[in-house]
Amino acid sequence: MSQLPSQCCATGSLHTGTPSGRISKVHGLDCYIAEPSSGSAPKGVVVILPDAFGWTLPNSRILADEYAKKGGFLVLLPEFMNGHGLPADVLRSFEALTAPGLVANVKKVYHLLYMLTLFLPFLFFMRDSVARPRIFNFFRALRLAEAKDLPLGCAGFCWGGYWVMQLCADKTDVVDCGFTAHPSFLSVPKDIEAVVKPVSVAAALDDHQLPRDKMEVAKDILMAKSKKGDVEHEFVVYEGAKHGFAVRANEDDKEEARRGNEAEEQAINWFIRCFGAVRR
Repeated sequence: MSQLPSQCCATGSLHTGTPSGRISKVHGLDCYIAEPSSGSAPKGVVVILPDAFGWTLPNSRILADEYAKKGGFLVLLPEFMNGHGLPADVLRSFEALTAPGLVANVKKVYHLLYMLTLFLPFLFFMRDSVARPRIFNFFRALRLAEAKDLPLGCAGFCWGGYWVMQLCADKTDVVDCGFTAHPSFLSVPKDIEAVVKPVSVAAALDDHQLPRDKMEVAKDILMAKSKKGDVEHEFVVYEGAKHGFAVRANEDDKEEARRGNEAEEQAINWFIRCFGAVRR
């Protein structure tokens, strides 16, 4: 995970709207919780593994609300990053790096240094050996409690997409299925070949984290697995979309916003279908 800021997931914008869920401790972690409307029983449990901005980004919380409302799921957005998620103002710093003009060029030095002071600790504190036990222990605890009698899925974006693949490669049924949009830090083909649980991927055609050659390899591997009939997978490529579109699409860009909404629908429909096939 040695990406420079401009190569990671700092692009995008904040979304309008107010999250409507609640915050509570769940298995030792602070957690944003979104529940089905009208107090109806959930069809399953979905855990969101966010991008590098972590569990406090309004976009991710609003997305959790939409999953709960439209899919009828209990949706959890835990604090997996132990306080090391990136602050939202990094988005403004990234925009400043692309601004034209002499004054803007001088300011770029400040913004670059600021981003490095945040990204480098993030990459260190969120390395595999630190994050893996925190994430897997949380899911195992859910299996014994909230998801004891319900199907359990994971939805990951950017940084979280890597963990969706790791969870869906686990053979102890720690999850039943997963969805990821524009995943980062994947080792292709290794991480894709290891998958044993149903996975749905929403890929951006323009994505430095999953460039077209690797994207095609990943797609071919998952589709070949599906043809064998053992496990169903899904892989949707969104033309014109860029890294981060499913969480941080620019709402002023109607086409980009539309692709973000389509990825949201893809995830909800995937979980409804997969949860309907699970009998616990």
